[in-house]
Order: sequence, then C-alpha cells, then structure tokens
Amino acid sequence: MFLEFWILLVLCATETTALNCYQCNGWHGDYPLRYSTAATCDNRNNQCQTTQYCVKIIDPMAPGVNYVTFKSDCFYQTQIQVNPTNLSYIQGKTCFPYQDGSAPVKRWYYCFCNDRDYCNSANGLGILTALILSVIYSCWIQ
Repeated sequence: MFLEFWILLVLCATETTALNCYQCNGWHGDYPLRYSTAATCDNRNNQCQTTQYCVKIIDPMAPGVNYVTFKSDCFYQTQIQVNPTNLSYIQGKTCFPYQDGSAPVKRWYYCFCNDRDYCNSANGLGILTALILSVIYSCWIQ
C-alpha cells in the first residue's frame, strides 16, 4: 500500500519551473487601424515559456499620438542593455527605458514581470502605465 501511494504521488506531482508568458502584439489607446487589424494577443495560443521574465515592450510612438503599441514576449536573460553604455539587472515589476544606438535614437520601454503566469497580458502591466509612459516620452523629447 505504501509503495502504491508513492508511485501515485510521483505520477501526479508535477513541478512547474517555467513561467508562461504571452507572445503577441497589440496596442493601448485609440489605434487607428483597430477595426481592420486584429491584435495577436486575442489568440490564446500565442504563448512562450521562460525561467526568467515575461516582458512587454512598449513603443510610445510619436508625440501627439493617442495610442501605444506593444509586443509581449518571453525574456531569457537577467540583464538588459538599456543604452549603448548601460547594462542593468532586471527585477520583476520594473520598467526600463531602452534606446538603441541609431540616429535618430529610437526609444522603447521594457516592462518585466515574473510574479505569475501571463503577467505580460494586455492588461497585466496596465493601460494606465503605458499611457503615462507615453505622456512622459512626449514631454521628454520636446
């Protein structure tokens, strides 16, 4: 009886070490093509697994635009090169301003989480956060 219990316990016990994340594209706000373009985040099959972080990469667009686009994905590292000279360690529930080395400089916000599965959903990091970041970006480049 004892052996049967342990066999049953081993067969039924599953250890979850991977974090499930959305892997899709979408937008927040008044996206002009929202009636003709479907957000891939509406498809629940678009997902990935990582042992590190889920990420939501927010593109604040240009000043005066009433929407931001984003990409949700898995992030497999513990550091991010936020600009050509700054390497930062990632922490959950943290957003980093990111810029590439091009001219003119292109900017994004990388928002990380690892507190629960699918934490990088369309609502997971908040529409309010995306819009606030967009306003800050608009004020910053003026």
